Amino acid sequence: MDVIIFFIAVVFAMGSAIMVVGAKNPVHSALWMVSTLFCTAVIYLLLGFDFLAAIQVIVYAGAIMMLIVYVIMLTSIEEEIKRKYKLRLFQIVGIAFIVIFFIQAVRYGMVPLHGWEGLCWKEIPERFGSVNYVALKLFTKYVFPFELVSVLLLAGIAGAVYLAKKEKNKENR
Repeated sequence: MDVIIFFIAVVFAMGSAIMVVGAKNPVHSALWMVSTLFCTAVIYLLLGFDFLAAIQVIVYAGAIMMLIVYVIMLTSIEEEIKRKYKLRLFQIVGIAFIVIFFIQAVRYGMVPLHGWEGLCWKEIPERFGSVNYVALKLFTKYVFPFELVSVLLLAGIAGAVYLAKKEKNKENR
């Protein structure tokens, strides 16, 4: 039963991820992203990483996505939504890449599995994904990348707010 739920979650995650990129309205893209993050949390649960699944839902699907929706609402997107969708060369190349990637994924996914003997399960720590393990790694070995990502997110949000204010000032003049 777990395998069936796993593959259903994977299919929904892939479909939602495609809709994130394909949706014309940025708010709809954000909602599809929430769906993708929930499917990822289900996959984490099935793999036995309860803490990572909870963090996925609370932090990403909750806080970060609300922040992204807030930034989308601050920016002026009416022109982007009203603009007619034209297929350009880079979009055609992107679609071709996705189709080729999907065909390769299905092709290699059809290879029969001969068991778990080839996997190195002994290299994964026993408490991998627990609160203690994640906190120990995050705040000791990976503290600099953690802080760097938070500053990068803050700079992106500040830039979006600045651009939104700049556009509104132009419209008022």
